Amino acid sequence: MSWYLKFQSLHGLLVERHPMWASRANILDGKNVLKITLADETDRGVALAVVRERYTQVWAVVDGMDVLHGNLLVWPLQGTSDETLVDALHACAVAAERREPLPSPWCWNEPGTSELTELADLLAARRVTVDRVMAGNRYRALRSGIVSFDVEIIQHGEGRFLDARTDDMDVRVSLKPALGWLVDVRYGHEGVWRRVDLGAWVSGQVSSSEPGVPRDRIALSRLADFVAHELHCGDAAEYGRPETECREQVEENAVTSSFQLSPTALVEAVVAQLTERGFGDVSRGLGDSVFRSDRFWIEWRKGSSRLSTPMLQRLNGIAAAEGRRLILLSTSDISRPAAAFADQARGYVFQISQDTGELMPLNSRAREANLPRSAVR
Repeated sequence: MSWYLKFQSLHGLLVERHPMWASRANILDGKNVLKITLADETDRGVALAVVRERYTQVWAVVDGMDVLHGNLLVWPLQGTSDETLVDALHACAVAAERREPLPSPWCWNEPGTSELTELADLLAARRVTVDRVMAGNRYRALRSGIVSFDVEIIQHGEGRFLDARTDDMDVRVSLKPALGWLVDVRYGHEGVWRRVDLGAWVSGQVSSSEPGVPRDRIALSRLADFVAHELHCGDAAEYGRPETECREQVEENAVTSSFQLSPTALVEAVVAQLTERGFGDVSRGLGDSVFRSDRFWIEWRKGSSRLSTPMLQRLNGIAAAEGRRLILLSTSDISRPAAAFADQARGYVFQISQDTGELMPLNSRAREANLPRSAVR
């Protein structure tokens, strides 16, 4: 009965928002399917239904006129508004009846326009293939047969991004709450990601000291031009060390060290990983200074107790007195309030393994600097 009432409500909302379908929208008898009949064919059309694929139940909008290549949109069963569902059904019905591509943002399986859908439109207009946009909807349908599909669910930790392809590389453009725009590339023969120094390109400098470009510092059209026309395999290779090189160094250190890495090896591992994340002015120090950076005060703390807020406040005060911001490397974990303070102070906190030198982010700002998860092709 609850599903019956739900679909009655969706039918009423569809007719209210899109009255053009009043005579051709109906709920199939005995089924939880809201269907719009197309071109006066009673047995074919576009439908909204709740379907189960594998172990996931989702809302699905299916173009029944073309089960092989027609539009197929999926949405989370919980948290998707009724307005989103009926508007998606309407958009698919119009596109199917006119035999036209889905308009934006529906062609990206998104519930509304955003900076990422606008960027995707600009890239598509520049003949760049956009594979997916992840902004307001983290569900995607992957066709696995003639009439079946799988559901891909992107974890929230991946953030908001779009994936595109050029002739020689995959490109991910991410929009992070704190860091702004990030651009990462992956060459087909490598299978791993490498960060592009977008900040250096925007400012015209040799390199930028911190990953990301604030969203108000670059227009979407200029960003689209960069990805479509200026980001090439040879040019991108000059921006930084590939992830494989840094990972191989960490793995080699883990194998060759009997218990813990030497101080020199630890410093080299840390510098390599910060560099791959886009911290361009971090390098090995000279003399008593372990690290060198004009932008950041890099503090190394060994201990087993969790990092507390007063400790973060004290270290951040030292960094501020030097006119720099804090990067804290610690062998211990961090409390939630301390992590929140680090974000507020625009600092970065990483936990470091003394066995491998691997850095693990402990606050959200540090997590935003991570590269996308690699995939072996």
